[in-house]
Amino acid sequence: MNIQKQFTKEKIIKNLSLYESYYQISLGKLVHLTDSKNTNPDIDFTLALGSIYELLKDMETIEKDDEIDLDFSSELQKQSSMDALQFFANENLELIKNGIVDIEETLNTINDDVFFDMDMKSVHFQNIDSITNKWSNVITDDLATQIMLSLKELENTN
Repeated sequence: MNIQKQFTKEKIIKNLSLYESYYQISLGKLVHLTDSKNTNPDIDFTLALGSIYELLKDMETIEKDDEIDLDFSSELQKQSSMDALQFFANENLELIKNGIVDIEETLNTINDDVFFDMDMKSVHFQNIDSITNKWSNVITDDLATQIMLSLKELENTN
């Protein structure tokens, strides 16, 4: 797999949209289950791109683009959920200390692909178009070029 092919403007928009949707829905579930307050649902753009990059690096051995897309979407859902859990845990340490949230159990449900349930998938499909429209307006040609240049620099350093 050529990792740079995975960072075209269109792929950046698609992957950031998927990441944000999965992240926000996962965070929403954690907030709902714990009745916590004041959790910021916004993703960190650079952290999201970093997670996407690391996931793609882990999948570099896959050769066929259709296999990459299928596996990647599933793995991105898990990674986004784990990132949401990490953020949630950092923001709600008291819930962790008091045993209201069991990090290990939640991580296991994410890895076992049971955390993201059918209701969450339904919400994802209802909202993905509006999230994609948002990222289509954010990721300009210039920004996509800058991301690609940063990626090339990162690849040359490693």
